[in-house]
Amino acid sequence: MSRTKAKVSKKLLLSGTGAILAAMFIISGCNSKDNAASSPSGSSEASQPASEASQAASPEDSGSETKDFVKLSWYMPKPIDSMKDQDTVEAEANKIISEKLNAELHLNLIDNAGWEDKMKLISAAGEPYDIVFTTFSSNRISDNVQKGALLPLDDLLQKYGQNILAKVDSRAWKAVTYNGKIMAIPAQTPYSPAGAHVFKKDMVEKYKFDYKNVKSIQDLEPFLAEIKKNEPDMIPLLATANGTASGVTLYDYTTISPGISYSEQDGKVVKILDVAQNKANYQTINDFYKKGYIAKDAAIKTDYLAEAKSGKYAVMRDSGGYTEDGSKSTATYGFPTVETLSGYPTISTNSMTSAASAISATSKNPERAMMLLDLIWGDKYLLNTLAYGVEGKNYTVKSGTVKDGNPTIEATSGSEQTWAIWHNWLGPLWDQWDSNWNSTAALEAMRKNNDNGKASGILGFIFNPESVKTEIAQVSAIQKEANPILTTGSMPDFEKYYTNLQKRLDDAGMDKILVEAQKQFDAWKSANS
Repeated sequence: MSRTKAKVSKKLLLSGTGAILAAMFIISGCNSKDNAASSPSGSSEASQPASEASQAASPEDSGSETKDFVKLSWYMPKPIDSMKDQDTVEAEANKIISEKLNAELHLNLIDNAGWEDKMKLISAAGEPYDIVFTTFSSNRISDNVQKGALLPLDDLLQKYGQNILAKVDSRAWKAVTYNGKIMAIPAQTPYSPAGAHVFKKDMVEKYKFDYKNVKSIQDLEPFLAEIKKNEPDMIPLLATANGTASGVTLYDYTTISPGISYSEQDGKVVKILDVAQNKANYQTINDFYKKGYIAKDAAIKTDYLAEAKSGKYAVMRDSGGYTEDGSKSTATYGFPTVETLSGYPTISTNSMTSAASAISATSKNPERAMMLLDLIWGDKYLLNTLAYGVEGKNYTVKSGTVKDGNPTIEATSGSEQTWAIWHNWLGPLWDQWDSNWNSTAALEAMRKNNDNGKASGILGFIFNPESVKTEIAQVSAIQKEANPILTTGSMPDFEKYYTNLQKRLDDAGMDKILVEAQKQFDAWKSANS
């Protein structure tokens, strides 16, 4: 994947924009609650933090600040289930970290199912740790800021973050700035990640399906019907409790809060379930389910990636990014695929924080933690070792050498893959080595798309949920229950279910959330006009 791959499981499909869960399939200043944010400062200092970078000292020049050996911990969700080489990878990475920083890194990789709850427990207990993966939807930045779990990074960045300041897109600092303080480091990542329909190549060729002309989920019908009729051992369309067909997502709506989105076309804050096209798309999924194009037990399947890798589905969604030749999904799923673009979302605060790194307010060594992050942003070998693993074990070099900094490698994939951390979970995606994960050409295309992508009308707006947190909790609980039904279409009476869901959400406080979001948006718009 583009390393947004894991993208955090494409959560919040109910919102209509999908989470590009940095964070899991790909997937949040001060350390007191009084500093919970309502909006970014919008100041030049916050959006352009690199102004003093040239004057700051590098980690190697930090002298007495690294004289004491320290152990650093980094929490993140487990990128793949088959992570078996952690000791070997950490040993190789720590050769560099020890030499440069007199420190040692240990990665705490948490199973996806328990990731959110684990981090909540750690935070509530005040447990000391150093670095954590955080996004707009997974281990939420805003939630962590609100409860004082993260450390403000402005001073640390100026003193120890020169590589970071030089490489982070200056626009992205807005998305992680709360009450004038930078609370996380936004990764290099596709800000407008393309959605794509993915097809098993052998099935497309067998039935001569013109997949390139698929423009909507409705256009999938002829192919799905062909598979259903002629391939009894194959399921036409992959849908699970946390992932459905590409194209269900409304790319011109940007999520503000669960169930509440901003219409880029109309410039209005709306309830996403009230959008006619959103309803029509979910009704199509229900129609597909009733026709047997989707597995009958789809709503209880929770591992989209594992299902996709099984090879028993004819049509899937992208694996976290689109490539015209299908190479990205082919590498991820482990069998030949072809892809066709379904759309590009606008660049939003959420997409700029689909992967980010923060330093815990409980860290006993925040300076060394920042030095480590900066080292990863500056040392390609360290970055790619943490991401790909160890040469000869997790990847092979096809041309060049790792020492020259720009090799072409072949990373293990499928059942042979025993190590992976997506580059944007570590930070600098553009420093990724050319590989079957992402070619240099693909990375340049992503980077160009970031430069040229259309920014959301609410880029930089960060919703403060404090005054409606009870209503959001109630709405989120209903969504958690409803999402598997919506994404798989497994309701017996669509109209009755959808209408009842809208009413339940309204009774839970959706209108109050909408009013609060509109009020905050109006204030933000006025202040930033």
